[in-house]
Amino acid sequence: MAKTDEKVMAFVRETLDKSPRIKLEELFERAKEVSTGVAELGKREFNARYPLQVKRRLALASRPKGSGKKRAAGGPRSRRAAAAKAEASRIAVREVLVRFATDLAGAEERKELVKVLANVDRYVDDVLKGVGTK
Repeated sequence: MAKTDEKVMAFVRETLDKSPRIKLEELFERAKEVSTGVAELGKREFNARYPLQVKRRLALASRPKGSGKKRAAGGPRSRRAAAAKAEASRIAVREVLVRFATDLAGAEERKELVKVLANVDRYVDDVLKGVGTK
């Protein structure tokens, strides 16, 4: 993991608190005055190492504790329902793939094979319906 200078981190935190809309170039130039090691970094490296980390921490700190995703209540019942839905999706997709394989195997002439392959989008649509994304 990249090393960060705590003096620079504190400087960036204070500067962003005072003026959150400061341009990266200006912040970078000011940080070079705080520590000479910052001058060795590119703008993108500096941004990733200092301002983005400060902003991320501020965002996490300002978020209310209960704002995370809510889990479904019901415990085992929810798991059973999810498992049943997954199994139904699996069966639907399997049926589409078996139908596709059967159609390919049944194509005796080249033109029949081309016809099956030309309709591959239909099979894809059927798979997506089976998964529940369409």
